[in-house]
This record gives sequence, structure tokens and C-alpha cells, in this order.
Amino acid sequence: MKTKLIFLTALLSGFFTLKAQCNPAITSPRLGTMFPDKVVFCNSESETLSTTQAFDTYQWYKQEWDWQTPNNNPWVAIPGATSQNLTIDGTNDMLYYFKVAVTQNDCNAESPEILADGYAYGLPAMMTTLAPGTYEQTDADTYNVCEGATVRFENIYPTVYGVHTWYKCTPGNIPPVPGDPCIIGGATGDSYDATTSGYYGFYACTEYCPDQCEFLGMGSFVQLNFGNFPFCTLGTGETQTKEGNLKLYPNPTTQLLYVGKESDKNYQISIIDMSGKLIMQKSDHQYDKAIDVSQLVPGNYMIVSKSSGGKMYKNKFIKK
Repeated sequence: MKTKLIFLTALLSGFFTLKAQCNPAITSPRLGTMFPDKVVFCNSESETLSTTQAFDTYQWYKQEWDWQTPNNNPWVAIPGATSQNLTIDGTNDMLYYFKVAVTQNDCNAESPEILADGYAYGLPAMMTTLAPGTYEQTDADTYNVCEGATVRFENIYPTVYGVHTWYKCTPGNIPPVPGDPCIIGGATGDSYDATTSGYYGFYACTEYCPDQCEFLGMGSFVQLNFGNFPFCTLGTGETQTKEGNLKLYPNPTTQLLYVGKESDKNYQISIIDMSGKLIMQKSDHQYDKAIDVSQLVPGNYMIVSKSSGGKMYKNKFIKK
């Protein structure tokens, strides 16, 4: 009897071990570096996907990304993709989901899907913060600023970008060339405080791919003219900028977006797309007045809120 129990125990142990092994998962060098289920590519690079353990057979599949949920695009078997490893690249495989079906003895299983996403980061966008009473706006991106005041420029996506090159006039070359008189020497951080007249913007390289860099674009540069203007109050206090402090709901949204709560005062609301372009702006926004975003293209957006007292807040939302 004891011998039979030992044999049965060993048999069951082997069975459960076998079943436990048939549990495929995908891994790759950059999977999870920014998002747990995404591979973020550098420019024109390839990436090797693999299973975390070996199986008897493999079949890799891909599915085109779709902003809608559920995704109705079909899963397609990749011809010849029947080994443990699969090489994908930014030219052919961007914005596709991948999974692998495996067999191990009598077990059949599929891995969780992952997304090949080179667009998970935001294209550079710049936020301008001016102290109340020290400026007047004369055009869309032009300001007269009182002498002695400071204007802060910030990359809206500081966690994505690393080394910056800041400019005070129209650059002579992109990418930057040493000796360009428009480059502000020593200014390599996510923000820059301007105290003199100039035409400001930046060029920045991503943290995860130091060789992948993006230019803000001349259309997003800001012109500052410092002087002693009649409106000047000589106030030089800095405006405080906070991230994510305003209530934002529903998020994601398909049509209406509410910003703020009852205790919040009037705000100027600016909606900026992932390229840094100003899409919508509203003055004297009230917390109980919905913003209609139904006409926006589905995707990620930044909403910048400026209070009448000069405080600014940054929030992100998704338009479905």
C-alpha cells in the first residue's frame, strides 16, 4: 500500500509540474522599462521577443493596435515564426500586439499579449509660466515681460526626456551644432528660467534611447520681450506649478470632461495634444461646466489649468 501511495504521489507531482511548465510568458530587453506590457522602441531598431522558458512548439501571432475596446482586428499567425525567439522592428511592427501559442507534451497554452509601441512617449511640448502682473500677451506665442521678472519654460514630459539643448533664437541647424549662437550654454535640464528677451524653445533626447532626440518645432517657440512697460507692477514672484492637483473626470472620456471641484475658483483651461499643439482654450472655466471634447481625435492629451491667482496645474486625460 505504501509503495502505491509513493507511486501515486510521484505521478501527481509530475503531472502538476508538467502543467505548471505550460505557462508561457514573453520577455525582451526593453519590455517593462516604461510600461509593464509594452516594448518601447528606439528609432529604426529591432527587438527580440522570447519566452521565459522552452516549449516543444511555438507559433507567434500579431494583431494591429486599435484605440477602441474591444480590439476587433484579427490575430494573424506570423509565417515562419515557430521558434522560441521572434525579432520585431520599428518599421514593420510598430503598434502591433504580439503573443505566442505553445505546446508542451499534452498541454496547449497562449501567452499574455504585449504591445510594440514606439509612440508611448509624448512628443516634446513646452509649458510657459509667467508671474501674474509681470506680463501681457501680444500674440499667440509672444509676451511683453517686465524687467526683473522671470519666465519659466518646461518640457511637459520631463520623465521621458533627458539632456536638453535650450535656444534663445532660431537655431541655425537641427540637430544642434556646437558654436550655434542661439544655444544657451550650460542649459541642459528639463526647464529653463528666462530673464532676457529672446525666442525660446528646445531640442531634447529621450531617457530610454539617448540617441533618439526630438525638436520642439519652431511653431511652439515663444517670443519674450523684456522691458519697462506701462502695465508693469514690478512683481517678480514665481507662479507655482503643480501636477495632477485638479480633479479630472471622467478619464478616459468620449465626449464630456469636467475639471476641478466646487472649492476651485475660475481657471483658464488649455488642452494640448501630444505634439505640443494648443487644441482648445477656455477662459473663466467653472468646475460644474463640462468641456465638450467629442471632436478631439482619440488619444492622450495634456490639460493645463491656470487660476486667477497665477497657480498652474498639469493633468493628463485620454480621449477615447
